[in-house]
Amino acid sequence: MRLVLCAIAASAVLAGCGQQGSGAPLPPVQQGAQAPSTQTRPTGTVQQAQVTNEVRQQLIAQIDGMLDQMQNQLGGAPLEGFTDEIVPMQPGTDHRQRVSLAGGSSYRIVGACDGDCTNFDIELIDASTGGVVASDMLPDDFPVVNFTAPADGQYIVRSLMQACSVAPCFAGTRVLTTQGGGGK
Repeated sequence: MRLVLCAIAASAVLAGCGQQGSGAPLPPVQQGAQAPSTQTRPTGTVQQAQVTNEVRQQLIAQIDGMLDQMQNQLGGAPLEGFTDEIVPMQPGTDHRQRVSLAGGSSYRIVGACDGDCTNFDIELIDASTGGVVASDMLPDDFPVVNFTAPADGQYIVRSLMQACSVAPCFAGTRVLTTQGGGGK
């Protein structure tokens, strides 16, 4: 019983900090930096699906294909050293990945999610300030973020699952270099 209460308390604390997700923790926001958006889980119940390993692999392949299509349409090459992560997400949660970006290089971050997702967003967060430096928070399911790094640095790609009719929704992001940028 005590373990359950501790888990509930930890979940509430993390929810208050906007840490309802997976991956790299969000850094503290320094004064003057734009704070990352906060998320709230939807009210009511969201239909849950039992995802078999076969369906999981199909969804991962589907999202990978969508990311390929976006890359072909928008241009750019995958950033060396950054691995696409296609993950199952509940509505009102996020997934975070660290990435090293090279100063002066231009990047495009693209995202895609499955057919049960209706709003998927991306924020790019400077790991040194905790502030959002670029984002696509439009109410759609194919976010695109363009960013030119002012200096070499560590960043966090934050994927936000805003709306999902049957959970979990599978979503993924890809970081592309543009204009010949190479990154680290």
